[in-house]
Amino acid sequence: MLLAFGLNAFFYPVVMYVNLDGANRELSAIFGKFFPILLSEYLVGSLIIFGWLFLAEWIHEQFERWFGEEIISQGGILPNTAAIITFAATNVFVNYYTAQFIFWLQNLLLEKPDFAIVGRTEYARMSMRFVYVNYTIMALAIYYLLTHRRIMQRMGETTLRAEKAQKERVESQYALLRSRVNPHFLFNSLSTLSSLVQADGDKSEKFIDRLSKAYRYMLENRDRPTVPLRSEMDFLESYAFLLETRYGDKLRIETEIPEEVAEQTQVVPLTLQVLIDRALKTNRMSAHSPLVVNIRTEQGELLVQNNRQPRLEPDTTIGDCDWGIFENCYLMLSSAERRVRDVAEDNRWTVHIPLIGV
Repeated sequence: MLLAFGLNAFFYPVVMYVNLDGANRELSAIFGKFFPILLSEYLVGSLIIFGWLFLAEWIHEQFERWFGEEIISQGGILPNTAAIITFAATNVFVNYYTAQFIFWLQNLLLEKPDFAIVGRTEYARMSMRFVYVNYTIMALAIYYLLTHRRIMQRMGETTLRAEKAQKERVESQYALLRSRVNPHFLFNSLSTLSSLVQADGDKSEKFIDRLSKAYRYMLENRDRPTVPLRSEMDFLESYAFLLETRYGDKLRIETEIPEEVAEQTQVVPLTLQVLIDRALKTNRMSAHSPLVVNIRTEQGELLVQNNRQPRLEPDTTIGDCDWGIFENCYLMLSSAERRVRDVAEDNRWTVHIPLIGV
């Protein structure tokens, strides 16, 4: 409604300037003897413009219902030309009967209606032709604004749908990736447990307890987009015990994460498992030269760093990770400026993970 009154406030002074002669263009005349006529025409004209807004929307909706919802935004010149011709033709019809309605209303309410509307002189006809053309141009301007708004709205909806589809695709791929990692983890854990049962009953019992906690975490969080870093660190405690039991002095996992950071930030589930498994898969380790994985936070990032001792061939007993999917999963949850960074140096390898919620 405000748009209708605003547009009419812009166009109506032009109409008054054409329809009023020199003496009647004075403010005293406009706000005096002509004020009731001009006010009634302005109010009715604003209501008609308000109707045009609905008419333009209705034409858009009908074309989209008949030919598909992308017909206006992506249909090209032919459907848009057909729609605008339909709108313009309707407006010529509406403009004519609107003028007749205004004259009827003025006859009903005012002592001196605007006889130029029905006048037979050349000046009266010219005046009304100008009014029709002026309001038709205004209507086309309204149509253009609404069409532009609808196109931008459709483009926004298309972008959102594409982003949602991409996010769902990445999440499903990452879920598949996690399901591929888990069988390797279970097989390796059961192999370790098999050799541990007869050698150390107490430690094997603890091993089973940590294994159940780790698997419970995997099952409960595999479909969640993010989890608190605190939960991931609790999982790491169990997972690190299982790995250190399997590898002994060959592996050392260190953590330096402040409690408040762990409580207030989030990560993608099983991030630490993926990164630690990657280090195990690609690096040699021995009791003399252990693999040391250091996990800490710094400037809004989770840093997972290990010393580089490259294997000639990757360890095939450890689950694989599609690094592109892992990166995209974080990219969907963060910004392009805060993405996963993989920094390889001569003697160490550092992965920078953006903490979500920072």
